[in-house]
Amino acid sequence: MADRTKSYKTLILNTLTFAIGSFGSKLLVIILVPLYTSALSPDQFGIVDLIAQTANILIPIFTLTISEAALRFGMDAKDDFEKKKVYTVSLTVAFAGLALMAVIFPVLSKLSYLKGFSLILYIYVWTSSLRQINMFFTRAMKKVKLFAVDGVICTLTMLIFNIVFLLKFKWGIIGYLLAIILSDLISSLFLFTGGRLWRYISLRAIDLSFAKSMVKYSAPLMSATLLSLVTSISDRFVIRYFHGDYMAGINAIAYKIPTILTTVFTMFSQAWNMSAIAENNSSERESFYTNVFRINQSFMYIMSAGILLLIKPITYLWIDKDYFESYRYSPILTLATVFTCFCVFLGSVYIAQKKTKQSFYTSLAAGIINIILNFALIPKFGIYGAAIATFAAYFVLFIYRLIDSRRYISFDYSKSKIAVNTVLLAAMAVINQFDFLKPWIMYSLLAVIFIAIAAVNFKDVLRILLFIVPNKLKSKLSFIKKLENKIN
Repeated sequence: MADRTKSYKTLILNTLTFAIGSFGSKLLVIILVPLYTSALSPDQFGIVDLIAQTANILIPIFTLTISEAALRFGMDAKDDFEKKKVYTVSLTVAFAGLALMAVIFPVLSKLSYLKGFSLILYIYVWTSSLRQINMFFTRAMKKVKLFAVDGVICTLTMLIFNIVFLLKFKWGIIGYLLAIILSDLISSLFLFTGGRLWRYISLRAIDLSFAKSMVKYSAPLMSATLLSLVTSISDRFVIRYFHGDYMAGINAIAYKIPTILTTVFTMFSQAWNMSAIAENNSSERESFYTNVFRINQSFMYIMSAGILLLIKPITYLWIDKDYFESYRYSPILTLATVFTCFCVFLGSVYIAQKKTKQSFYTSLAAGIINIILNFALIPKFGIYGAAIATFAAYFVLFIYRLIDSRRYISFDYSKSKIAVNTVLLAAMAVINQFDFLKPWIMYSLLAVIFIAIAAVNFKDVLRILLFIVPNKLKSKLSFIKKLENKIN
C-alpha cells in the first residue's frame, strides 16, 4: 500500500510541477488568440495554420520521432554511458534526417501556401525538432524542475516576440513563425546548458545495434504520429481546397477553445507517461491504471462540460469579431478533443510495453475513417462536416484502443460511465447550435446537463482532491478522514 501511495504522490507531484512550469504557456494560449485574430486576417491565419501543421507533419517524418525513444530509453538507462548512448543516438538520427529534408524543399516551395515561406519553414522544423529532443531527454533524466523553468522561459520569450513582431513591426505571417522559431531556439539552448546535456554527447557512445533498437521503437510512433496528425489536421487542407483560406482560418480558430482541454491534459500526460513507464513492472499496475484512468475521465468530462456551458460567451470575449462564427463548430470539436485525450492516455500502454506498432495500427484505422469522412462531408457541410469527421475518427480510435490496450494491461473501466457522459456532452454540443432559443432557456438547459455531468463524476474528482490533502491536516480535521473512508 505504501508503494502504491508513493506512485500516486509521484504522479501528482510531477503533474503539479509540469502544471506550474507550463501554466504560463497555457495562459499564453489565451492571451495570444486575441492578438492573432486582431493582427492576422482569417485568410492569413488560415495560411499560417497550414504552414505550422506542415511543420508538424515534417518533424516526425525526418526525425523518426526519435524524441519519444529518448524518453523511453533514457528512463531505462542505468548509468551515464547508457545515457550518452541515448542522447547521442537521438541527436545523430535527428540531424541526419533533418539534413536529408533539404532535398524535398524545392518541391514543397511549389505549394501555393508555402511560396515565400519554405526557408523559414525549414528553420522552424530544425528548431522545433531540437527542442523536442532536449525536452524529452530532460524528462528522462527526471530533471522535472528544469523542465518547468524552461516552460516559463519559453512563455516569456514567445509573448515578447509576438508583441514585437506582430504589433510593433506588423510582420504578419513571418512574424508569427519567427516568434516560434526564436522561442524554440532559446528553449533548446537553455535545456542544453541548464541540464548540462553536452556531457551526454560522445562519438564513442554511438552503437549501431542500440541505435537500431531505438529506431525500431520510434519508427512506428512516427507512423502513428503522422496518422494522428492526418486525423486532426487533414480537414484543414480539405476545407481550404473546397472552401478557401477564409473558412480554413475560421476552422483553425474553432479549434482554439477545445485546445484548452488539450493543454490542461498535456500537463497530466507528461507526468503520466513517466509514471506508466516507471510502474510497468509493478505488481499493482492494473489497479494503478484503473484508478488513474477513472479519475482522468471524470476530470475531463467535467471540464469539457464547463467549456460547453460557456463556449459562446468565451468566444465573444476572447476572439475578434471577424472569427465569431467559429463558436458554432467548437462544441463538436470539444467533444472530439475529450476522446483525443483519452486516446493519448491509452497510448501510454503501448509506450510502457514497447508495443509501438500497435500505436500505428490503431491510428491507421482512425486516419482512414477521418479521410473518408472528410471528403464525404466537407464539400457539402463545410466545417460542420470536418468537426463530425474528427469526432467520429477519435471516438472509433478510443474504442479500438480501449479494447486493444487491455490485452497488455488488464485495467477496468465503466461502459455505462462512458455512455452516459458521452450522451450528455453530445446533448450540450447540440443545444449550443440552437440559436432560435432564448438565451435564458438555452443556458438553463446547458446548466442542468452540466450539473448532471458533475454529479456523475464528482466522486472520482473528490477522491483525488482528498488524496492531495496532507495526512497531518487529515488528522486534525477528522471530517476529511471520514469523507475519504466513505468514498473509498
